[in-house]
Amino acid sequence: MRFVAAICVLLATSTAWAHQTSVKYIDLALDGNRVGVTLRFAPGDVTEPLHLQPDAQPAMADVLGNPAVAPYVQRWLVIANCPTVTAPVLAKADDKFVAATWTAVCAQASRSVTLDFTAFFALDKRHEAIVRLAAPEAKPIQTIVRAGDSPVVLRAGHSPSLLAWIRTGMDHIYEGTDHILFVISLLLVVMLWRSSEWQLRGYGLTLRSTAAVITAFTIAHSISLIAAALGYVELPARFVECMIALSIAYTAIEDIAKPDVTWRFFLTFGFGLVHGLGFASTLSELLPPSDVIVPLLCFNIGVEVGQLTIVLVALPLLYAVAKILGAARYRRVVLPVLGAAIALVALQMFAERI
Repeated sequence: MRFVAAICVLLATSTAWAHQTSVKYIDLALDGNRVGVTLRFAPGDVTEPLHLQPDAQPAMADVLGNPAVAPYVQRWLVIANCPTVTAPVLAKADDKFVAATWTAVCAQASRSVTLDFTAFFALDKRHEAIVRLAAPEAKPIQTIVRAGDSPVVLRAGHSPSLLAWIRTGMDHIYEGTDHILFVISLLLVVMLWRSSEWQLRGYGLTLRSTAAVITAFTIAHSISLIAAALGYVELPARFVECMIALSIAYTAIEDIAKPDVTWRFFLTFGFGLVHGLGFASTLSELLPPSDVIVPLLCFNIGVEVGQLTIVLVALPLLYAVAKILGAARYRRVVLPVLGAAIALVALQMFAERI
């Protein structure tokens, strides 16, 4: 029962918005010994120089009109061996972002840059930077930078490792409370079956049931992720996030009311399509303007790896609890407690997203 209590505490402290990120976009134009920098950020990212609370949402005009903002943003990025920098200039990039532009003058011409993000990640280790590098006679490249990556070396025309995209997919699962909850809600009942009374499946049959529902989820979210990322499907992000929350709540409630995996393949497939659109809403911010297919596939591989690790951890624990308590007691005590906890968290997510 301590395991059940621990899960409930974890669920109670889960955040409602599972896809929150703080993404900055940095475009670098390398030409000889000069590097043109354009850094796009949201007004809410610069509350400190505006002397506002961290959760404040300043107006675009307040950001553009404050002389302390541009130097503050410029300190986020240091380019090695480029000691001279011009004064940064702020301008409105679009309705969501402000652009800070400046030029770094390096000691000598080079086809590579070394980027130091120490000050950037000192603000918040959850930040992500999408960095694009363009240079004459070279194919533009793009990479994702996270805490622990700095310093980063980019070479003109040399694409970064595709492992970065795989890791992005894994991180999206590990940091996404909603997707973790959905996978756990699928696993809660895979070990149960009923004739005259509730019984525990053998571990082999449990693995087969798990493989069926996880395969349905994988196929479905892969289809919708690829379709949405390539622009074939587009739905409002808020609607998708609300539907994801409701899919979790429904599955958890069904775990309590009717813990039968017979039709779970079809249910999971339908909900998987919705979750894939949620993956796509995050991925759309990260994909490069060209060469979309390979990063997309690598991201999806990362999602599957992350999902598999959750199954490998959660399934043996749940099965062990069911085996120790017995199928009837697991059905009567554990399933309602965990199912209700997941449903309540999911409904809270829905209320905050609507």
